[in-house]
Amino acid sequence: MDADVRKIIDEKDKKIEELQAKVKELEKKVRYYEIKEIYRDILPEDFLQRLVELPPEVMIIELGRYLRGASAEKAKTGAEKSYKEKEEVTRATEIKEAVTPKSTGFKAKVGLDLNFTQRYDFSGSDVAFLGEDLMKSLGASEGDYIVVQKEGSVNLRVLPYTKPGFIVVPTWVRDKIGAKINDFVEVIKR
Repeated sequence: MDADVRKIIDEKDKKIEELQAKVKELEKKVRYYEIKEIYRDILPEDFLQRLVELPPEVMIIELGRYLRGASAEKAKTGAEKSYKEKEEVTRATEIKEAVTPKSTGFKAKVGLDLNFTQRYDFSGSDVAFLGEDLMKSLGASEGDYIVVQKEGSVNLRVLPYTKPGFIVVPTWVRDKIGAKINDFVEVIKR
């Protein structure tokens, strides 16, 4: 009887080992598909196969190493790509600047002056008061012609003005270029 019991116990142990091996194989397959689904398009197939063969603790460490290395590689290639794009933009900007004429214009705030209004604010007047600082920046002197523009443009003869950063123009000019008091207009030396 002992021999029969021993034989049954051995068969049972053998069957348990076979089933445990199948369970481990199925767990590996499940782990493989779970990882494949989670890290789709991130992990290559050969690395995924090697990863599944490892114990879970080691698998996590190796996965972390791979992802850290991959992100460092992406950052490096991204930096190189960004550098190349910046070079192309710089080159395109240099070409554009070389082709387009440079504007020597400055922004000036439209002001109102009683002295100007009494003397020069009439239809057809071609005089503008321009701040001395802007005149110096433009390289304009009294009597030179400037272009004042916003939505339109007008050529005017310039006279110096004491308030820095301001320009005073006739009413008809403000109407023509679409500017109001305290608006900013561009002033260019002609």
